[in-house]
Amino acid sequence: MRGPAFTVLLILCCSAVANEQSFRPPRLDTGQPDMQGMWIVSNFTPLQRPPGFTTLAIDEAQAAKLLAQLEARAEDRDTPTEPTEYFEAFALEPIRGQLRSSIVVDPPNGLIPGNDMFQQQIARGLGGMLSAMDGPEQRPAAERCLGSATAQPPILGIRNGVNLHQIVQTADSFLFVSEFVGAARIVRLGSKRPPAAVTSWLGDSIGRWDGDVLVVETRAFTPSDRVRFGGPSSSFLVSPRTVVTERFARVAKDRIDYSFTVDDPTYYTQPWQGESHFVRREERMLEYACHEANYSMVHILEGARERDRREVR
Repeated sequence: MRGPAFTVLLILCCSAVANEQSFRPPRLDTGQPDMQGMWIVSNFTPLQRPPGFTTLAIDEAQAAKLLAQLEARAEDRDTPTEPTEYFEAFALEPIRGQLRSSIVVDPPNGLIPGNDMFQQQIARGLGGMLSAMDGPEQRPAAERCLGSATAQPPILGIRNGVNLHQIVQTADSFLFVSEFVGAARIVRLGSKRPPAAVTSWLGDSIGRWDGDVLVVETRAFTPSDRVRFGGPSSSFLVSPRTVVTERFARVAKDRIDYSFTVDDPTYYTQPWQGESHFVRREERMLEYACHEANYSMVHILEGARERDRREVR
């Protein structure tokens, strides 16, 4: 039976939807919707639908159960982890007025439609997290300060307190700066692609306006960018053939609705889609002093060599 708390939540969601329908975004002198400012990904709905959940929309009791599972996983000390105090608190926020079991909305089962190669690569990547340390190239991009699920498209939340982003707009560009690793992605509006041989960790992003919605297509990811680590059920793969299409729509004073499609026949049996949002924040972005070949990487590899010496003994 649904209790009074769920009823209140439902009323608040319906009220928010009604307000969004009448919302008119502020505009720049160019006539474009103004999305400038500081925004955060504070929704930690899991990327894929966990076992035990059969629908996208869930009620308050199911959300509490899912939240408890996420917290228990964060508190699991069977594997090395950072102190819990270092991380943000989990929050499952309503997306489009619904509490949800996954960010993935298509396929309808809420799962990434990976092919056999995807399953093999994910298993190999996750298996190497604690063992593959012959050199820095084997370590995840986030450890090397080269990329992250919260800095590279599609944008997801990571639970270490650095999900803040800043948007700056001009008539012909859209700058998306992520606090984590200091990533600055420049979306060129109506531009041409560089030669196919030119690749990067952030990819090449070109945007266009579809009414009041900014549509961004990003491709040309570096071949070195393979596994986007997000845990056993939230990791996925990209390649130079990957195309990520994002849609940004400012639907309220304090929110930008965000959706994305990932398409790559190398790893997926079909394109897959997800939905989340950005929430307005009134705070300053701080320097994330992280760079490739940082001291942490040196210590990680030194620790691995010490482990090797002990195993030889």
